[in-house]
Amino acid sequence: MKAYAVGGCVRDWMLGITQTPDLDVAVEGDSLALARAIAAELGGDVTAVHEQFRTATITLEPSALSLERHLDIAMCRKETYARPAAYPTVAPGALKDDLRRRDFTINAMAVALAPAQFGRLIDPFHGARDLRRRQLRILHPRSFLDDPSRILRGIRFAHRFHLRWEASTARALRRAVQAGAIGWLNAGRLRKELDLMTREGERP
Repeated sequence: MKAYAVGGCVRDWMLGITQTPDLDVAVEGDSLALARAIAAELGGDVTAVHEQFRTATITLEPSALSLERHLDIAMCRKETYARPAAYPTVAPGALKDDLRRRDFTINAMAVALAPAQFGRLIDPFHGARDLRRRQLRILHPRSFLDDPSRILRGIRFAHRFHLRWEASTARALRRAVQAGAIGWLNAGRLRKELDLMTREGERP
């Protein structure tokens, strides 16, 4: 079974931030079975399971795996949006499909965890280059329309990492804001993103 560290933890490692409390793992295979096996091996608990998206969260004691206290295990998947701001329809996919569905290129990198390729960076959308250039770039022009919460997430990342909006991303952002995309979010998703923005100032 192929497994990869993905998303924010890889971005943080590229920035030299090694003490991350959460590790996201994408699996080309049965993610829920892997989550149960890891929890049993490390003495953790599977604390959240989402059958539709085939995701599970494992909570570990701090001593069980260095500083990582939570492991999020997810099936590599494809996503399609029936309409703007809708929850996506998901289907099993390969790693590149899983990276392609993400919000920004800096969050669309992976590190191989299998012993034969352990530590190899997979970066099909040039997220490392965008990090070096200190820029935020979306993966396709409809990104903010498909999921307007990415607008608020982008503001948060730009502030945290001192990034600027890449030119085509800035144009897509303006179009989405002018279309009123933020107002398409339901109250729960909007509240979640605003809460994360509020707590951003508490980060070290």
